[in-house]
Amino acid sequence: MIVIVPALLVRVTPAPRESVWVWALVVTTVAGLRYALLIASGRRRLVEMSFWVFTYVFLGLAPLVQMRTEQVPDTTKGADPTLNATAMVVVTAGIAAFLIGLVVARRRDTADAAAPVARDVDRRRVLLLGGAGLLSATYYIAAVGLPTLFSSRDDLVQAVAARWQEPIAAVMVAGAQMPILVAFVALVKVYQRTPDRFVLGVLILDGVVLALVLNPIANARYTAGTAALAVAALFGLFATPTRFRLVAVSAVAALVVLFPMLDLFRYSASGELKTAGPLDSLVSPDYDSFAQINNTVLYVQREGSTYGQQAAGVVLFWVPRKLWADKPTDTGILLADFRGYTFKNLSAPLWGELYINGTWAALVLGMGSLGALARRADARIDATLRHTRSPGVLACILPFYLIILLRGSLLQAMSSLLVILVCSVFVLDWRKEPADARVG
Repeated sequence: MIVIVPALLVRVTPAPRESVWVWALVVTTVAGLRYALLIASGRRRLVEMSFWVFTYVFLGLAPLVQMRTEQVPDTTKGADPTLNATAMVVVTAGIAAFLIGLVVARRRDTADAAAPVARDVDRRRVLLLGGAGLLSATYYIAAVGLPTLFSSRDDLVQAVAARWQEPIAAVMVAGAQMPILVAFVALVKVYQRTPDRFVLGVLILDGVVLALVLNPIANARYTAGTAALAVAALFGLFATPTRFRLVAVSAVAALVVLFPMLDLFRYSASGELKTAGPLDSLVSPDYDSFAQINNTVLYVQREGSTYGQQAAGVVLFWVPRKLWADKPTDTGILLADFRGYTFKNLSAPLWGELYINGTWAALVLGMGSLGALARRADARIDATLRHTRSPGVLACILPFYLIILLRGSLLQAMSSLLVILVCSVFVLDWRKEPADARVG
């Protein structure tokens, strides 16, 4: 990751006129080194794993190829190459702040020394959520039509848009998908603790419906992938340090090689492969994150910071536009409109989201806070995995959903995140404190 892969990409790409691409080597070196240390330590830091694999591929390898070939994704044409240096400074500053957050959290907190394991789940609450999830998912299936769930992703998007307006549409989709996912994870934990036929019946029914509403044919790769990894984690994907190492090593190759192939059914139910190989993939619209940070820098230079306006739209995503006429659009659409792009389903990486809301101060504070949260969450996950085969309910899902948050935009991701958090908190047993577990 640190030497061979970047060296191969440098060798097979032409030497550009500018040397800004060297900044991308800084990102691959820092991200690759930290990733290697995680693998070597054997501690199952799932949040950090997701952060570094995204950073390494989307903000390291992809910009390296794009700047050396002087190509940008088709959906972000016109990205100003003179701003690449500033964009890379935004990326590296965010990484540095994240690392500082990791260190500060370790020094100020005893999480690594005595992290509590995850709370248990409450059987009655889990069954209530399982029933509610089945009802909401059934209504969603009836509204969009069962055949649409196995058509193309565009067909499903159009069916949802025809049935509901935003933000109701986003809430309905999140309400159909995420409660059933959280319920399935929690039901497995209940059944493993005290097996009985009723729980098993609800579990099987929830599993079938989960496979319907979050199937990879009509759903975004990030969403379907989050569900698949959550279920895999639930059944022991990270049960041992060896398995964690295998997954961590495989994740990089999966994001570069397999990720573009998983978009087969976006426009057609018959499947269409859009890239010829990894080099083509890294300049494809799937990897527009760096170009969007470049566009963010340009936006701030010309229009100034939004001073939290975009963040307010994220926090208040549930407020209808009828009640808030000036409600901000998601940052990906804001940048697309600013640059005059016709295609608006663009990413807005967390680095750009923070920078557009408050420039350098927001970037450093935001990424530093994320680093601190990651450290504490991973300490609990590792402590739990030393006692059981799977993380807690939220920890089965959130580390993988983090990639959606990192890619952005936050406004698009917020409805599902809120449902995941509320449902995960609801099923926990709050009557007793979780046991302490020594780590390290």
